[in-house]
Amino acid sequence: MIRFPTFIRKNVLNLLRSFGLDLRRLKNIVPGSQERPVGDMLSVLEDLRSRGLVVNGIIDVGANRRDWAMTAHSVFPDASILMIEPQEEMVEPLQKLCSTHPKFEHVKAGAGRESGELVQTIWADLAGSSFLPATDKASLESGTQRLTSVATIDSLLESRPMFNPDLVKLDIQGFELEALAGAAVTRSRAQVIIAEVSLFEFIPNQPRIRDVINAMFDYGFEFYDIAGEVRRPSDGALGQIDVVFVQRCHLLRLSNIW
Repeated sequence: MIRFPTFIRKNVLNLLRSFGLDLRRLKNIVPGSQERPVGDMLSVLEDLRSRGLVVNGIIDVGANRRDWAMTAHSVFPDASILMIEPQEEMVEPLQKLCSTHPKFEHVKAGAGRESGELVQTIWADLAGSSFLPATDKASLESGTQRLTSVATIDSLLESRPMFNPDLVKLDIQGFELEALAGAAVTRSRAQVIIAEVSLFEFIPNQPRIRDVINAMFDYGFEFYDIAGEVRRPSDGALGQIDVVFVQRCHLLRLSNIW
């Protein structure tokens, strides 16, 4: 490794900052240390592991194209991962993953307050599909809305009594609180819950960050970290963040030392 004199490093940093830029070394920063970046999912998961989080089971609500599940698997390779994803377009990649990795399982359903069926609005990119928008007859006929099977998270775990939901991630476009309402037992057993939350009401009746934080507080969880962020394209304002919630009395929160 080439080591540059301190004055050269300082001059380079000062030059970059004059252009509004910064330079940070990420690869060699020890997980769990103060220098770790904020808003990076992989770093957050590594930090949780380094601080003592033991994960045997992971629930990925809104698995979509499996990207998050693979990231979680890279950090917790021994954990079983239950992927909940209702979209027909995602069945092939998720089932392919399950066929080659015994730790993965896919359930083709949405997650909600009650088991049954709900109308899901399908976005072109398949990433923003949501149960929140109102049902529209024309959209149902065109296929941009479709009737979708929904299960409670607790009901899925009832048939998997050996599954330990230590880590739960929810990214379902404003339906997170509805899914958590059907997960009372799961919440009581989970150590960490990661949820996407919005700072604006992008969809009518969409919960905003204060709604989610208040609900999680009532469930016994505290805001712990930020694992991701997205700025809205209209004006660059912060639009959504992935919030890490931890059980209030968890070992991760035992110390109040700065």
